[in-house]
Amino acid sequence: MTAVVDVSFEERYWYPEDGGVVWLAGFQLVDAESGSFIGRDDPELAERGLRVAGVAGAARHHGEALTSSQLAPGSVLELRRDRGNEHDPNAIAVHAPGGGGQVGWVPRELAEEIAPELDAGRPWSAVVLREQRASPRDPLTGLTMLLAADAEIELREVSPGAGRGYGRPRSGAGRTSPRRPDRPR
Repeated sequence: MTAVVDVSFEERYWYPEDGGVVWLAGFQLVDAESGSFIGRDDPELAERGLRVAGVAGAARHHGEALTSSQLAPGSVLELRRDRGNEHDPNAIAVHAPGGGGQVGWVPRELAEEIAPELDAGRPWSAVVLREQRASPRDPLTGLTMLLAADAEIELREVSPGAGRGYGRPRSGAGRTSPRRPDRPR
């Protein structure tokens, strides 16, 4: 089965409370009918079998893998159980697509929930939702992923706009492509 998720594309600076500055580029979950953004902790996501999380350990332990061009927003990620992990018996490694290198892990609290599902043979999939950098020209420092209790995820990009108007997909909307010619890198 495929999880279809409405999104809009954004590129912007974010100013965390710790005083830092982060460049974010990628997809934000939206409600197609109201145009409202959907936060990562919204109960509706859990009800739909969806989770949003940062890729744990991405920059700290897998910085070299973050240089892969296969990690653009919308790219499929591979989830692999890491049963031999001495630090977490529920560890789930996150890899770049097509047998690519490990880019990090599913965060521990979420892995505790998802690992038994994977062990029971139930499908979970993941895609890159957003990338983080110090600025648009700097190296990638982190990834935010969308996980779904389905075999695959389809990101359906809808037209940006305040409030009404989100419900109409843009021409050509459908599965997202890893590189989008209309978006400079």
